[in-house]
Amino acid sequence: MKVNVIVPCGGSGSRTGLNFNKLLAKIGTKPIIYHTISKFFYIDCVKKIILPIRDCDKEIFEQILQDFSSKIVFCKGGDTRSQSVANSLKIAEDCDIISIHDGARPYVSEQIILDSFDKAAKYGSGISGYNATDSMAVVEDGKIINCLNRSTIWHIQTPQSFDCQQIVKAYGMIKEGQNFTDDSGVYSAYIAPCYMSLGSPSNKKITFKEDLITYQNCYIGVGYDTHELVAGRDLILGGIKIEHTKGLLGHSDADVLTHAIMDAIFGACNERDIGYHFPDTDPKYKGISSILLLKECLQIIRTKGFEVQNINAVIMCQKPKLAKIIPTIATNLANVIGVSSDKISISATTTEGLGFVGREEGIATHCNCICYKPM
Repeated sequence: MKVNVIVPCGGSGSRTGLNFNKLLAKIGTKPIIYHTISKFFYIDCVKKIILPIRDCDKEIFEQILQDFSSKIVFCKGGDTRSQSVANSLKIAEDCDIISIHDGARPYVSEQIILDSFDKAAKYGSGISGYNATDSMAVVEDGKIINCLNRSTIWHIQTPQSFDCQQIVKAYGMIKEGQNFTDDSGVYSAYIAPCYMSLGSPSNKKITFKEDLITYQNCYIGVGYDTHELVAGRDLILGGIKIEHTKGLLGHSDADVLTHAIMDAIFGACNERDIGYHFPDTDPKYKGISSILLLKECLQIIRTKGFEVQNINAVIMCQKPKLAKIIPTIATNLANVIGVSSDKISISATTTEGLGFVGREEGIATHCNCICYKPM
């Protein structure tokens, strides 16, 4: 199954009380749209993510979403949501399923996404939603006119997924002046009634200012690593080569700082440790840059919906002195992790000549990390 995803991004932010596109507002350290796109990017059957967007927003969206550039295609947004989707469909037809998702729904789960895809593959449509739990009524002039049977009332969400040919046909039949609030309305009007797929109250759309006041689950991880100092090896810390008479011994480049950071990140996300993911018995990791392993580590936790909030690490090293190089190390790690450099706190200390560190036999690093998962 090949799926192309359309994520309309043309909102002005007026209902949210913002003077800019609300998808640029941040949840944690990342904009809303970053979280939304990340939920689809790592799904193998998703081949293309199409973003209809206003010209004035394109440059900043390209910058924010550069981590996902291999799948992203931008196109011109329309005056309405329907027009934006219609523009996107012109470059989305090379697939089996087209899925349309609100850019302002960053909390969607992989389970919800895949169920929508599966329903569309089986029935032609898969509309995310869930059954209403509150009593529902029709009200006019402040009076209840009719009580509704809530067992038949559903909250409609996105993603909304469709057979490619059918949704393209439906949009081609829209008459001038018609406007639909969502894609299930277009499909139902011209093709057939839509089938429901899995939804959830947690798959919330950010519409008003209050929706930006979010509570996040924060998770703390701890990492620790040591490596022996030996002659004839490069000394690498945080991906930066440091001039010294000795380097660290290990299966990879033995970057003791990056290893401790990875263990802290994995620990925060309940993902075991680096030895589990990158065993030193595997020849493919022989001599590998630990920065490449860190990038794989980040991809693993992001498939589970996690992001790194901040890092605090202490390097225990008798020699060489690291004070002058620490800002460079922190900047390099921040660029790799995708956070601002003020979220990476690195310090160094000697052990006053005590222990294996004091005898210059090795270097140790202790790291604390906070990861978060938007609710």
